[in-house]
Amino acid sequence: MEGSTGNSLSSKKTSEDNDVNKSTADIATSSVFVNHAEIAWQQNRRQWIGDQSQKFKRMPKDPIISWSTTYEDLLCNDEPFPEAIPLSEMVDFLVDIWQDDGLYD
Repeated sequence: MEGSTGNSLSSKKTSEDNDVNKSTADIATSSVFVNHAEIAWQQNRRQWIGDQSQKFKRMPKDPIISWSTTYEDLLCNDEPFPEAIPLSEMVDFLVDIWQDDGLYD
């Protein structure tokens, strides 16, 4: 008799464990986090940047600053530049000048 009671308890416990495992698995699969804000942001970003394959690619321009321009010619002058100088070009110019003067290592 004791043996039969033990078997029924163990089988009952096993079926309860299976139910708990099933419900845990159901919860795990049904509660997948979806970041709706990130999805909306990605959609807006695609609209902002457009189709990259259709964008016009800029041709490299000739430098605005002549290779013979000196620091004084460029920066010790009150007149505005005839056209905008790209930041990258200005940085390259200044680094070259500073390296020549030994100020940039």
